[in-house]
Amino acid sequence: MLFAKSKWLRPCLLALCLASPVLSSAQTYPERSVRLIVPYPAGTSNEIFARVFAQHLSNKWETPVVVEPLPGAGGVVGSKAIVSANPDGYTLGWISSPHAINAAVYKELPYDSIKDFRPIVNLASTPMVFVVSASSEFDSLEKLLEAAKAKPGALNFGSNGNGSSSHLASALLSNTSGAEFTHAPYKSTGQLTTDLVSQRIDFAAVGLATAASLVEAGKLRALAVTGAERAETLPDTPTVAETVPGYRATAWMGLVAPAGTPDAIIKKVSEDAAQVAQEPEVLQQMKTMGLSPDPLDQKAFLERIQHDIEMWQKVVTEAGIEQR
Repeated sequence: MLFAKSKWLRPCLLALCLASPVLSSAQTYPERSVRLIVPYPAGTSNEIFARVFAQHLSNKWETPVVVEPLPGAGGVVGSKAIVSANPDGYTLGWISSPHAINAAVYKELPYDSIKDFRPIVNLASTPMVFVVSASSEFDSLEKLLEAAKAKPGALNFGSNGNGSSSHLASALLSNTSGAEFTHAPYKSTGQLTTDLVSQRIDFAAVGLATAASLVEAGKLRALAVTGAERAETLPDTPTVAETVPGYRATAWMGLVAPAGTPDAIIKKVSEDAAQVAQEPEVLQQMKTMGLSPDPLDQKAFLERIQHDIEMWQKVVTEAGIEQR
């Protein structure tokens, strides 16, 4: 009987010994500075908000959280650096909706967009806004779609480039409404905005903060927001779904870690990050940038990523968008 017990106890004690260093490290984590890779350029909304968030997370942990922008190939360069890092919790990643778009517009990626990442927590989201010049004849999305259906391809939309968020949001509008448009890609957001205001292009999907400021300045007219609900900063602007049922395209951003990062560390980062996201200064920064708090735990965040990858893959296929 004692022998039987000892046979049972040995593997359990071994497992406990193996697990205890991980549990111990999670309890004291972080013991040194944490690297936060942002796969997007400095000065973008992702990088700006990541720095604000990292500063508050640093204050909570009393340990530096160092933001490292690694832009390139629409986020692919930085994402590869995230998955290549040691999965010890001392390298975290900041991803946003282009992560899901890249899985649809690239023929091959140097990583698996699902398996090589561990979602930690989604922090915020924001819709885009379909806008036209303030001088445009179109004062509603319904009228714009009617005109497009009457003359397929006659209306054009601008975007930040082939496979960009603004491109795919408009392609999704075409797919779901049955209206046909002509795509006009731009290399510069400034030039896109200039041509939109002067009616060289008919409409575009732009970020909420940009749309709200230009609408307030009397340069653009907002037709519809792409999210599930009306935006607080544009309360009189309907959602696309109010005209085209089922339409939804929301930009999001959140924290991930390399696959293999211990569960206990993922849990701690998730809980601490969720608390930091509710701090008044962080919430104010979100509001200033046109973001809304959108906390999703690991499971729900993973489901969002999977959903968006499938949605954008369908859009790319149905719209005949050339993959890179």
